[in-house]
Amino acid sequence: MRRFALRAGLRLADLLVASLPAAAGYALADLAGAVWHRCAPRRRVLVSANLARVLAGTGRSPSEAGLRRLVLRAFVEYARYYYELLRAPHYPLGRVASMIDVKGWPELRATLHAGPTVLASPHLGNFEPFGAFLAANGISAVAPVEETNPPELFEFLRARRAGGRGMTVVPLSKAGRPLLEALRRGGTVGLIADRDLGGDGVAVQLFGHPTTMPTGPATLTVRTGSTLIVGSCLRVGRERFLVDTQSLPWQTSGDRRRDAEVLTRDLAARFELLISAAPEQWFAAFQPIWPDIGWDVASAGPKDAGPSG
Repeated sequence: MRRFALRAGLRLADLLVASLPAAAGYALADLAGAVWHRCAPRRRVLVSANLARVLAGTGRSPSEAGLRRLVLRAFVEYARYYYELLRAPHYPLGRVASMIDVKGWPELRATLHAGPTVLASPHLGNFEPFGAFLAANGISAVAPVEETNPPELFEFLRARRAGGRGMTVVPLSKAGRPLLEALRRGGTVGLIADRDLGGDGVAVQLFGHPTTMPTGPATLTVRTGSTLIVGSCLRVGRERFLVDTQSLPWQTSGDRRRDAEVLTRDLAARFELLISAAPEQWFAAFQPIWPDIGWDVASAGPKDAGPSG
């Protein structure tokens, strides 16, 4: 019964999003984000603590009211992300491509066509439209995504991320071989890599505090001799996105494990720059990032979980 209700609910959401004009869809997403913010006190405290650390790590000291506004904005931006995810399959491919501006696109296109490329990003903004943009320009990519339960929900979201747009979406737990094969063919893979889901990542400093990050992008880069591109696809308006990418040079020492660790730490430093430009669109902040800011902090309540770092 629950799965039947889930499938019916997903179909209803799909139909609703497809039928709404963009302005109405974004307005509904904004309302949903505000309601979610109001109804999720533990999540709100966690996001507040994480974003306060980001701001402190970049030398910014917002007022309590300013931090509260930023946290509310984060909930709204996250709701907009899910609206866009549902909306994406209903756009013609050319329409999606026209919604995106890519800094330095001629150079990036040449790099992607030249050989194997790893695109790495934090959970920042919305990279799905960029996947459609690449497909419209003759570049297919392989991207792993975290599994969700129940399986029907995962398949629903995976179909919308791929959307028949030339991007291959694979479950994270089974991504190793498809990613390696794509790179060995000279292709492109995209990874979101700021959360250590497996718990076996490399120790890094992120905004001045220790945590761990997965070595996936660095390991793939070193193992295949790929170019590593770090970037973000930020929402800059309704149905408007800005992609900013930079290559991350690396050198081999002959020790692949050591090289991957060094490259992961360099990646963390680049992620800091991207996140600090739009902390309200850093959706990893909705989960524990640092060992000392977790759900126990969220449970303590706002008074005990104020800005840290």
